[in-house]
Amino acid sequence: MKNAEETLKALSLMHAPTGQENEVADFMEKKFKACGFSVTRDTLGNVIGRKGKGKKVMVASHMDEISMAVKSITDKGFLKFVKVGGIYDPMLIGARVLVHAKERRMGVVASKAPHGMDGEEMKKIQEAKDLYIDIGVSSKKEAEKLGIRPGTHITFSGEFSRLNEHWVSGKAFDNRVGCTVNCGIAEAYADKQPPVELCLVGSVREESGLFGAGVATFAIDPDLAIAVDVTHAFGAPGESEEDIPVGLGKGPALAILEGGGYGLITSNDVVEWLESVAKKANMTLQMEISERGASDASRIQYIRHGMLTASVGVPLRYMHSQVEVVDVRDIVQTVKFMQGVIEEFPKRK
Repeated sequence: MKNAEETLKALSLMHAPTGQENEVADFMEKKFKACGFSVTRDTLGNVIGRKGKGKKVMVASHMDEISMAVKSITDKGFLKFVKVGGIYDPMLIGARVLVHAKERRMGVVASKAPHGMDGEEMKKIQEAKDLYIDIGVSSKKEAEKLGIRPGTHITFSGEFSRLNEHWVSGKAFDNRVGCTVNCGIAEAYADKQPPVELCLVGSVREESGLFGAGVATFAIDPDLAIAVDVTHAFGAPGESEEDIPVGLGKGPALAILEGGGYGLITSNDVVEWLESVAKKANMTLQMEISERGASDASRIQYIRHGMLTASVGVPLRYMHSQVEVVDVRDIVQTVKFMQGVIEEFPKRK
């Protein structure tokens, strides 16, 4: 893939709270069209690019990111909020955020300073319900004049940084990494026809329940569907390889089981076939299972009459934070692997 890091950076710095994915959707539509795909956008906002003829292969990557929404505005102009997606409360304190009013407004998530806390307060985790967002106004009326109201979306405002030659850090890598993979797949078929009807999907509303991918799958009715997302990588203190057998820089990981079996369960024949695809491409395919959490594949598998489904994850550290970390080489390897899947699928019996 050309310029994987540049594509990821551009996507990471965009803002697409769940249910308001237009900024990323516009980028994906432009990329798909530039690579010769016909593009449609459905009622929910899914972006669907199609190219080629034959069996249908769908590759879905969700465009939304963990976010918040305004719950109420205090008399002094502070914003109380609700979380949208899996946010760990202690990660909120001190975060810079962007409030999606008529004109976007910077804010900071704040709480009582430790100097003003008693001993018992200092021992407690500061919960989201006790936090607030300061946007630099002094009254509810001022906030409302900015177009802020209950339901106004809020996203994190993060930087994109390089940690070493191959590792980068930023916000919303879950799942702008998958979007970057889909852009790479589109580039791979920019000057040629795929051996299948290739359907690349930027899906919406994953963080709040895997909803968009289910709608897109019902419409496409693919012969094979693969969700490309991120997955947990070991290596940080307190995270052993025994608990998380997926590492950075070791290529894509195939999910055998998601959500402790309440989500995707990949059939043995699919696992064996995908292993053979990786072997043919001279790649090692990592394997992972999760007790908690799921990708769009967990919804996709149960659409219509049941779908031939898999979930491929790019290893990532510090998921659902503003400092997620990924090895760019894993993105490139995942694009290569997905090309192999697309090329080999017509031969699969």
